[in-house]
Amino acid sequence: MMALVENYLAVRRALGFKLDTVGWRLCMYARFAEARGDVHVRAQTVIAWAATARSPHARHIRMRDAVHLAAYLRAENPAHEMPPREAFAYCWHPRPPYIYSADEIDQLLEAMGKLPPLGTSRGPTYQTLFALLTVTGMRVQEALNLRIEDLTADGILLRETKFRKSRLLPIHPTTRAALTAYMERWRPLAAPEDALFVSLRRRPLSYSTVVKLFLVVARDLGFREPPLAPGTPQRGPRIHDLRHAFAVRSLEECPEGREAINRHMLALSTYMGHTMVRYTYWYLHATPQLMGDIADACEALDAGGAR
Repeated sequence: MMALVENYLAVRRALGFKLDTVGWRLCMYARFAEARGDVHVRAQTVIAWAATARSPHARHIRMRDAVHLAAYLRAENPAHEMPPREAFAYCWHPRPPYIYSADEIDQLLEAMGKLPPLGTSRGPTYQTLFALLTVTGMRVQEALNLRIEDLTADGILLRETKFRKSRLLPIHPTTRAALTAYMERWRPLAAPEDALFVSLRRRPLSYSTVVKLFLVVARDLGFREPPLAPGTPQRGPRIHDLRHAFAVRSLEECPEGREAINRHMLALSTYMGHTMVRYTYWYLHATPQLMGDIADACEALDAGGAR
C-alpha cells in the first residue's frame, strides 16, 4: 500500500500540489492498511482508520483523502474498493475571525518582547516575528521560511509560498529599519542563506512551536480562555487572525471612490499572495469604521452624489 500511496502523491505533486499534510495522512493510512494485510484499498479498513481520528472534522478529512486515493487507484485496478463518501459526513462552519485592536496588538508585542530568559534573543525574535505578521499580513509559515538574504533593497522576497508562487512585498521604511536592527543585534554572524527567525539553539522556528507559545501568551493576556478539557475545541483569537486584521485595517485606510477601491483590492490581493480577488474578500469583515463608511456612501448615493 505504501508504494501505491507514494505513486499517487508523486503524480499529484507533479501537477503542482504540495500535499504535505495529505501525504502525511495517507502514509499513516498505508501503514494502518499494511498492518491489516491489505494490498488493495478496502472500505472497511478506511472506515476503521478514519474512526481513530480525534474529532469529527478530522475523521471527515481522512475519509475525503482516502476517497480521492481510491478513485485514482480504481482507474487502473477495479480491485480497489471505493469507500463510502457519506461516512463521517461533516458540515464545516467557518469560525468568524477576530479583528485585533491596536491596543491588543501593542499588548501582544510587548508580552512577546518580555519572554524569558531576559537578555537573550528569544523575546526580540518573537516580538519581531509577530510585528512582521501584523504589518505585512503574511502567512505564518511564509515568515518562518524567511532567510537573511530575503530582505532585499526592494522589499521582502517570499519564495515558493502557497501554490508554489514567489512574490515581493514592498515594506515601509520603519519595518525595514526594525528588521535591520534585529539582524544587526541578534543575527550579525548569520550567513545570507540562514533562517531569519531562529530559536536559542540557532534552529529555525517551527510552526507548532510558534503556535504553542502564542496560545500561552494569549491566555496570559486574557485574549483566550484555558481549554475546558484535553481535546475540546478552543475558542479565541488565533495567529492567523493577524492576517485578517491586516486586510481589514488596510481597507479602512483606502481612499473613497469605486475606482480607488477597485485598485486597492487588486493590490491587496496581490500583496497577500491570493490567486483571485475573491479569496481576499474572505478576509474582509465588518468593523464599526467600515460600517460607518458604508452608511456615509449610501447616504451620498441617496442624495445623488457619487462615492
